[in-house]
Order: sequence, then C-alpha cells, then structure tokens
Amino acid sequence: MLFTRPVRNTDQLLKDKFSIKELIEFERFCRDNALWDEMRKCFAPDSTVKISWFTGTGAEFVDASIKMDSHAPHKLYNTVIQLNNDRAVAATMATIQTSADIDGCIVELQSDLKLLYRLQVINASWHIVFMEGIYEKDALLPRSGEYFSIARNELDEYRPSYANLSYLLKMSGFEVNMDLPGIDRPDSVQQIYNEAEHWLYE
Repeated sequence: MLFTRPVRNTDQLLKDKFSIKELIEFERFCRDNALWDEMRKCFAPDSTVKISWFTGTGAEFVDASIKMDSHAPHKLYNTVIQLNNDRAVAATMATIQTSADIDGCIVELQSDLKLLYRLQVINASWHIVFMEGIYEKDALLPRSGEYFSIARNELDEYRPSYANLSYLLKMSGFEVNMDLPGIDRPDSVQQIYNEAEHWLYE
C-alpha cells in the first residue's frame, strides 16, 4: 500500500515532510502569481507533468503556463506524504478556480482534484520529479445570480470527473486529455498509485 499510517516521526522525517509540503505549496503559489523563474526551480531537470491541458517536462510546463496567459488560482488543503530515504510521494487535495464568460454571463469554475507528486532530493534539496492530477468533480456556478445554460450533450462528451473544466479549456482553444486518472475510473487511480509506490521503493 502506498500510503500507510504514520507511526513514529523522527526529527529528520518531520523536517523532510515540512520541506516537501513547503515545496508543493510554493510551486503552486508561483504558478498562481506568475513567478516563473522560481517555479522553474521547483522541478527536476527530467521531471514530468501530466494534467488536463498539458503533458511534458516541468520546464515545458512553466513555458506553457506563461503562454496560457490566464488566471486560475489553486486552493490547497491537506497533504499526505510517504517517505523512503531521498524519495517521497505526496498527495495534495486541491481546488482549481477560474472564471469565464458564457453568453454574456460570468461563471466560476470549481474543480476538485488530488495532485499526486513524486519528489526526490537532488543536490541536497527536494525537487518535483512527477506531478499528475487525479480528478474528482467540478461545477460551473453563475456569479451574482446571473443565468446561463449549457446543452447537456455538450458536457456528455467529457468525463464526469472533469467535464466542466474540459468544457472551459476547449472553449479557450486547448486540447484536453480524456484519459487522465479520475474517480469515475477507479482502475486508473489505482494504477498511478501502484506506479508511484513502485518508484518510491525501487
């Protein structure tokens, strides 16, 4: 099993867990606040990022984020961490927030997911070597009591775990990966947990 109940935290384990949590939060802070040079430093040179609108290296993810030119801040909640010497796997509960104009109505997107990280010590500092989203559910909400409608068949072509996010991304011209891990496909979630566990202990 990838995540097990913490039994005994040594001083070093606590320091590592704090550093990992700080790194995860700092990378998302940089993404939300356009601190691109600092964001780039959070990723290992051969890192991988796989999310709804992007698959590539950490450096390419920073470049793509710059070009995206839109504001979609993240709210981060709990983080659980499993450590094995200079490697770690972490899962952070998060919500993606953004807004869009649909037929003159400003709507707010709330997209809930887990961000699954693989992290490793490189040159005495923790770095992100893999980041992947596990999608759970999302919703589009009108701002200030306005009214909007989307034809049901327009959402039916998307996965229920991130249908509204996919709709907005496609509306903005982005290609969306429809085969990402999500709670509507439990086997896909178990697979990436298994892969992360194998990497952690190999």
